[in-house]
Parts: sequence; C-alpha cells; structure tokens
Amino acid sequence: MSKIHKLIQEHKIFLSCGVWDALSARIAEKAGFQGVVVSGYAVAASYLAEPDLGILTQTEILEVARRVCQAVKISVIVDGDTGYGGVLNVQRMVKELIRMGAKGILLEDQTFPKRCGHLAGKSVVSAEEQIAKIRAAKEAKGDAGFAIIARTDALEPLGIEEAIRRGRLYKEAGASLIFVEAPRSREELLRIASEVPGPLVVNVIEGGRTPVLELEEYQNLGFLSVGYVLTGLFASAKAIQEAYSELLQKGTSKGIQDQLMSFSEFTNLLGLSEKLSRDEKYQYRDRD
Repeated sequence: MSKIHKLIQEHKIFLSCGVWDALSARIAEKAGFQGVVVSGYAVAASYLAEPDLGILTQTEILEVARRVCQAVKISVIVDGDTGYGGVLNVQRMVKELIRMGAKGILLEDQTFPKRCGHLAGKSVVSAEEQIAKIRAAKEAKGDAGFAIIARTDALEPLGIEEAIRRGRLYKEAGASLIFVEAPRSREELLRIASEVPGPLVVNVIEGGRTPVLELEEYQNLGFLSVGYVLTGLFASAKAIQEAYSELLQKGTSKGIQDQLMSFSEFTNLLGLSEKLSRDEKYQYRDRD
C-alpha cells in the first residue's frame, strides 16, 4: 500500500475531486474516490459555458447536485457559493441538499456577484453577515449528518490576519470545517493551519494561487481535506479539444483510438449489462 492510500484509509486526510455532472461523478466513484465536490466553477462552465462570476443560479446547481446524488453512492459535497441570497436562501438550499442525499455544503463570504476564488478583484461581506448564514445553515440541517464548510475569501482583499480571524469566528459560529481560500505560499498554508481551528480544507487549482504540493505535505502542514476541484474539468476539456481538432484536421478518429475509452468500457461505466438484465427480468412473455 502506498503512503497516500495509507493516509486516506487511516482517515488522516480526505482527498476529493470536483465533478460537474452525473457522468463525471460516476467516473470519480469508479476510480475509487470516496467523495466528490459539485464545483460551482465546473457547473457554470459545463452547464452554461460561462465563467465563475455568480451567473449560475441556485436552481441550476441544485438540479445538477440532484443528478449527481442519484448517480453515485459516495459522499457528495455541493458548492453553495454565497448561498444565493440571505439566510432564508441558505436554509432552503441546505434542506434541499439534505433531501437529495448530499453530505455537505460550502458557503463563502464573498459579496454577490462572486467570482472564482483564485481570481483578483474579490470583495467580502462582513464577518457578521457570514456568521448569520452559518448559524442559519446549522439550524436548517438539524441532526442530519451534513457538513457546513465555511469558506473565507478575505485573504486576497483584506490580508491573512483578517482571513485567520474570520476562520476562527466561523468555527465558533458552528461550521464543521474551515476553508481559507487561495493561500499563496507554503508559509501562508502553515500559518493558517497553525492559527485556525480545524478541521481544515485546502482547495488546489492547477494554475491557481495555492501551491500544488504532494498530498502528504498538506497532511503534514495540518490540512484534513484536500480538494482537486477542477483537475477533471481541465483534463476533459483538453482531451475533447484535441479529439475534435484531430477529427477536423484528418476526418477520422483512427489516429486517436488508443486515447479513447472503448465502447464496451463506456457502456460498462454506465451499467448497461445490469440495466439490460433488469429489463429482461420484467419483460412480458406470451405463454400461449
């Protein structure tokens, strides 16, 4: 067993990946992930072909989350962005997610319209406004096994001192996990882990602001949950772009057959055999 698998199996760290639809979630489950995050960035991109600038609605993210929860048996965390409104909107979203079987929500303290956490130009609401949303979410979840992940984007506009202060306040307000978005160095990661009560989340985006480290390094720094929320989206977009370019240039897919999932592999992924067997079981048979 590798060190990474040992860390995961011993629950010393939780590794999750981002998904944007039922198929990407099923692929993650088949790969062996125990949990996925329905990424607002990825859903805005795949569902609307729009950047993560607060254009996506609560109705749209909930519809995608519902389909993901139905498609997999593993833990599903949903990006709730700013809650899509005030405390009543947050409570509605939490209740809807619990009903569909999701296991948690991420709530951030950006002003609306928000933007991707690794972009410049962010602004945040007051800590008091976010605390009210966290408390409302906690009340809405009741006794359900549902995590409230409180994210602060204060580091970029207000500095690390304010981000740490907010992390502490959000934990006191009842958040299950704390997520300081977009630390810019190992030193900032270490300081966050040292001064903010856990469990702590770190979000890793290739090309983003947070350094991409080995999983064991994040664990040693003090983070419990590590999310690679856009890796799959970027990988699939690149693969599709190259496949379509090949088709347009050469008029055939012969040259990229080895880069594609086979027809049989794909139908197995979708559970075709099981569905056909079930269909056969209930087929009407004329006994005359």
